[in-house]
Amino acid sequence: MRREHIDHELPWGYWLRAQLVDGKPMLVDDETGERWATLRQAFWCGRLGMPDGFNAPPDAQLELLHAVLALRARRGTIDSREERSDLFEGSWLFRANFLDWLGGVGILTAPPDVYHKAELTPEGWSALAMLHATRPDAVKTRRPSGMTVQDLVSLGLGPDPREERLAEVERVVAGWDAAFLRQVDAGRHSVVLVERGRGPVPTRQTVWALAFAAERERDDFYEWLCVRLDRWHAWSEHASSYNSRELTHKLLVVLASSLQPSGIDRPAMVEALGRAAPP
Repeated sequence: MRREHIDHELPWGYWLRAQLVDGKPMLVDDETGERWATLRQAFWCGRLGMPDGFNAPPDAQLELLHAVLALRARRGTIDSREERSDLFEGSWLFRANFLDWLGGVGILTAPPDVYHKAELTPEGWSALAMLHATRPDAVKTRRPSGMTVQDLVSLGLGPDPREERLAEVERVVAGWDAAFLRQVDAGRHSVVLVERGRGPVPTRQTVWALAFAAERERDDFYEWLCVRLDRWHAWSEHASSYNSRELTHKLLVVLASSLQPSGIDRPAMVEALGRAAPP
């Protein structure tokens, strides 16, 4: 079910028609006659040719696909070591096969052997919008609320001075269910992860904190986090589902894999992560 021309500004499947079939709501492709229960099923089974499994597309695989697309939408050129460490459990073969597959089906451009330069095709952008909008409730409850595809593409990026960009991120993410924020407490400069609870009164609580010796070091690390805004929802799960040390370890692994010569004082970040303690 591959279409020649797709409007990249509209979510994938915008051409499907809703219709009752045997009393059940279905999505019908008038060109092929195919019928699907959901957009995600139409994409996973009809477009990508993957098996239906338990009568529903697998959330984990679609979340990985979403993460790969979101990472490219957010950052453009990709650090292959960091992506392999963060998304593919360190497996070069897993990553290569996955990106080859997406290139082969036309979701990513497919320059041979240059995975870090693969970009979203128009259909890839359309698929990202659909996957972002149709996450099931079980996934939505574990991600920062309020993020839009536009936030993903532009929030905190651009030519503005660093402090203006970081402040813009903090302003927008303040209402999310989970967000990294800067904090000063008793003269200590920290980055904290704040989450909204799920009780009768969903108050916000700090579930992870990382202190730095100086404000500049703290802001260097926060900028590193903001560039990776697309990964916040996944990283926050390591604090809420496990414990704060799990998140510290995850960030240390990803940071180490992204080490490159730059103006940022990476050793200071690593040192701070190494001495991180639960809040």
